[in-house]
Amino acid sequence: MVAEFLLHHLLVNSASRYPERQAVVFMDRILTYADLHSQSDRLAAFLSNCGVAVGDRVGIMQPKSMESVVALFAILKTGAAYVPIDPSVPVQRARQIIYRCDLRYLITTGQQAKRIMTGIDDLPLQKIILTKPQKENEEIGSPIDVIHWDDIMNRSPHDYHSPNMSDTNPAYILHTSGSTGMPKGVVLSHLNALTFINTASAYFEIGERDRFANHAPLHFDLSVFDIFVAIKRGASIVIVPDYLSAFPVRLVEYIREKKVSIWNSVSSVLILLADKGKIDKKGLDNMRIVHFSGDILPVKYLRILQESMPEATFYNIYGQTEANSSMCFRVDNAQIDDTKPIPIGKPFPNFEVFAMDGDRVVSEPDEEGELYVKSSTVAIGYWGEDRMTLEKFPADPRRSQIHSRVYRTGDIVKMGADGNYSFVGRKDHMIKSKGYRIEIPEIENVIQNHESVKQVAVVAIPDEAIGNRIIVYICPVAGGEIKMNDLSAFCGNVLPRYMIPEEFIICDALPTTSTGKVDRNMLRETYMRKAMHKP
Repeated sequence: MVAEFLLHHLLVNSASRYPERQAVVFMDRILTYADLHSQSDRLAAFLSNCGVAVGDRVGIMQPKSMESVVALFAILKTGAAYVPIDPSVPVQRARQIIYRCDLRYLITTGQQAKRIMTGIDDLPLQKIILTKPQKENEEIGSPIDVIHWDDIMNRSPHDYHSPNMSDTNPAYILHTSGSTGMPKGVVLSHLNALTFINTASAYFEIGERDRFANHAPLHFDLSVFDIFVAIKRGASIVIVPDYLSAFPVRLVEYIREKKVSIWNSVSSVLILLADKGKIDKKGLDNMRIVHFSGDILPVKYLRILQESMPEATFYNIYGQTEANSSMCFRVDNAQIDDTKPIPIGKPFPNFEVFAMDGDRVVSEPDEEGELYVKSSTVAIGYWGEDRMTLEKFPADPRRSQIHSRVYRTGDIVKMGADGNYSFVGRKDHMIKSKGYRIEIPEIENVIQNHESVKQVAVVAIPDEAIGNRIIVYICPVAGGEIKMNDLSAFCGNVLPRYMIPEEFIICDALPTTSTGKVDRNMLRETYMRKAMHKP
């Protein structure tokens, strides 16, 4: 056994203790802990022989798969950081990440490699490892050295010895949307990740018999919980195929068939399961813990999920890529008000949070302020963005804590009398309309309570006369009928006149980002584009 101060030590120890236990399950394929350790050693040895060293970055660009899990542990064993790239992003965005992180090695598929390399020859890439063979007569279109996954895995097994490294070395770089249009690379160290992993595994009492649904893609921070907490405890990772998200009934069947006990996803996926998955007719008695995060989970869907998973405990998880998940609220039906959003809760052990209104620390119940997170989980910063790093990761603004770094979330919160925080809105989601300051989430919360509304998203459209027009996109419940006049009247019963939306738009589904969150930018751009072409 080795001391677990680096992420790959989690695998080394579990492989020693549970070599024959299922580590990764994907459809009908299974990797034992011994397999995962051995295959990642082979790939690590290959990468090391190619020159990958401590402090380097290696890209992974492919859908969730067993190869992805092997690859990330292999990269960590070399001392490099893994850089996951969403395979569905436009090619220009993928190239931006490759340039900015100076990726010399990329693990991907033949199709993705061809897409990236076609028409360009100045990328820093030196070697591409293909996890899926090229199609017959398919050319990558580049002189870059290409090697196939099977050629590496078929090499003679041997123990790989990782180089010396520090827990402050970068472990992975996750990219989030940037206000400038360029993706922001959040750099997290082994220490950042392990602090969260150790806290979460103890807090949720994860056991070796648990089976984690890995629904989140590798480039989304929820995958850190799915993969590393499972590996730490010798549990199993059940990879959820990407295509199943479009077929909720089949997704429910997969969860049941694989005896999943731990679920972790954004709220929109659970809304889909509750509304379209016929979940009340499927026995999900194995489910023990359900985490939901991101967008608001309406209480009416929470009730459906609770009835179908009678043994499960539900948690609202709050956090950001920059600081890992830092707070949670354990759902107790006695504490839930159907007319209000579920609180985001209290900080995990080893986390400190506080809110500030300007230069003043907020200390009274129901006072609002911007939330700050202080913990060793707080990221190193943004890759190649020193000014942004200083702005978002400042010294603790409380004078007595001046030498400690914190993460400034940009989220406005308020603390209740019971010590639980509630999310009020984003600093950048506050708009002015008709001379009033308005929080967009407040409007969404009200409309979501309408019995015929399944999902809602509110966007603000610039308007010279009133500042912003409030536009609402609504997905109705199955078989539901919504009249515009009824919605306006419904809002008028709760909201002041200046907050009543100017327009309601009915749609079959709301667009989502690659991480499953509602893509409000796309809704806003689509609306403005259509408005420009109106006669």
